[in-house]
Amino acid sequence: MIKCPFCGTTHVANTLFCSECGTYLLEDDRRGTDPLGTDEIGWVGEEEEDTETNPLIKGTGPLTIRLKISESGREIEATLNKAIHMGRLDPASDVFPEIDLTNDNGLEKGVSRRHARILKREGTVVVEDLGSINGTFINSKRLAPYLPEVLHHGDQLQLGKLLIEVEMH
Repeated sequence: MIKCPFCGTTHVANTLFCSECGTYLLEDDRRGTDPLGTDEIGWVGEEEEDTETNPLIKGTGPLTIRLKISESGREIEATLNKAIHMGRLDPASDVFPEIDLTNDNGLEKGVSRRHARILKREGTVVVEDLGSINGTFINSKRLAPYLPEVLHHGDQLQLGKLLIEVEMH
């Protein structure tokens, strides 16, 4: 049996989340991901490469995106091989975004649990508001919900009142 450290409810062994308060119960599990070494990443402009070895030149679009959170100064880098959901973590509602903005004052800044997503579509990077209450903006222009909008290097993305600078590589 496992006892929730937050509310004291008991659960069967190997239960992941408390059914009463949503607290993660396997604290000793310490699962994580290994950081990707920076020597394995090729940055745009570092070397002259031909079109055979550099997919950016071929027109497939950026491979990674770097988001700089202005409030906390945190930088997040993610590959664009799948959709990247942004919002706030909420285990009780089964919401686990790839980019969790809870610790960046997401709640105070009006970031929804399921706020927006970034994905690569036909060689371009797009952002889509997922019906958030406080809206998603690109360079101060509000996006229509569920209508993808092209995202460019240097754009200022805003989720609610949380400002994020976009870099693509």
